[in-house]
Amino acid sequence: MRKNIRIYADQKIEEGILLLNKKTSHYLKNVMRLSERDNFNIFNEIDGEWLVEIKSIKKSETEVLIKKFIKPSCDFFDVSLLFAPIKQARLDYLAQKTCEMGVKTLWPIYTEYTQSKKFNSKRFKANLIEAAEQCDFNNIPEIREPENFKNILTNWDNLLGDNQVIFCDEKSTLNAFDLLQNQKYEGKKWSIIIGPEGGFSENERNLINKKNNSLNISLGPRILRSDTAAVAVLSIFQLIIGDWNN
Repeated sequence: MRKNIRIYADQKIEEGILLLNKKTSHYLKNVMRLSERDNFNIFNEIDGEWLVEIKSIKKSETEVLIKKFIKPSCDFFDVSLLFAPIKQARLDYLAQKTCEMGVKTLWPIYTEYTQSKKFNSKRFKANLIEAAEQCDFNNIPEIREPENFKNILTNWDNLLGDNQVIFCDEKSTLNAFDLLQNQKYEGKKWSIIIGPEGGFSENERNLINKKNNSLNISLGPRILRSDTAAVAVLSIFQLIIGDWNN
């Protein structure tokens, strides 16, 4: 039996006829081998998920009939991840896994030791969409424009002052579980900061640790790669504070 096909639609979804673009038509016809009268689901973060039927499928476009509403988009737990861009293959992994872990916002930052100054937002979003399509949820995290971390530190109160910040510091000895379990988290917005492969500079570390709304935590005795650190800290966060705790 064929697995239910889910397609992200970057357009308004409402009852009636919907036209899907050339790229989606190619995927449906040549990759998934669908034809007229076949059904599949389309979704986005605003309109939720809908069952549709193919009325016509061409090289340039596909016409579908909206048949039934399936489910609304879910509310994200308000957590953002600030991360330094890394090599492309592992950045693809980071995008997919952070989407699966329920991050609301992804914010690339350029720290003093960031090795890769290139960030392909189009490819990054494509990985987010692929993860959402495969994992049966409708929400796509927001991608903020890359920012120099120095600017964030300088304008901390305006940019992160309303958030509870979790600072993942490879030099910290403070247990993440103990610190987070003692937090009052109802209604809070959260921001998690992970560094590049080379870690944070002493200047960056000192400036972050002076912030009243920052929790300095350890992710254990081993040095983790950035993409691994993202999955590790989000697992801890969701278990103690986020929607795994519901």
